[in-house]
Amino acid sequence: MMSERIKNMALPVLYEIAKDYKDALEELTDIEDEAVVDTLEGLKGTLETKSENIIKYTQNLNGTIQAMKEAEKNMADRRKRLEKKVLGIKKYVKNVMEENQINKIETVHFDLSIRKNPPKAIIEDEEMIPKDFIDTQVIEKVNVNKVKEELKKGASVQGARLVQETRLDIK
Repeated sequence: MMSERIKNMALPVLYEIAKDYKDALEELTDIEDEAVVDTLEGLKGTLETKSENIIKYTQNLNGTIQAMKEAEKNMADRRKRLEKKVLGIKKYVKNVMEENQINKIETVHFDLSIRKNPPKAIIEDEEMIPKDFIDTQVIEKVNVNKVKEELKKGASVQGARLVQETRLDIK
């Protein structure tokens, strides 16, 4: 019941205000009356106020987004520090075991053992590697700026078209 009262008291949404303004503008443009001008100005004022409030809301959301990005960055930095710490501790235990020629430690919770890794190749100087071992990669990518320049000159580029879009600029 309470939410129904609040719903009935809610302000009209932006598209409803814009529709009312457009309808009033179409219906009342032929009539030169101060009441008509007042009606249009009132609707325009409502439209401007609602638009301003919506943009204020998006700015608040942008602040939240920035705070989240910062928190994500901080968490990623902390995770990397912890991962580095874990690697350091494991390396420390491994070194102690190797220095003391201990290959295996059995505990109630887990077993630790020194194992050989699979062999890996270390490239010390890429310039000295024979061409037989060099893979060539060809990457094809559309040069969008070149296509845009041709289209701006009036040329036709198959598979592409030039569009002029709009944006909302907030200063």
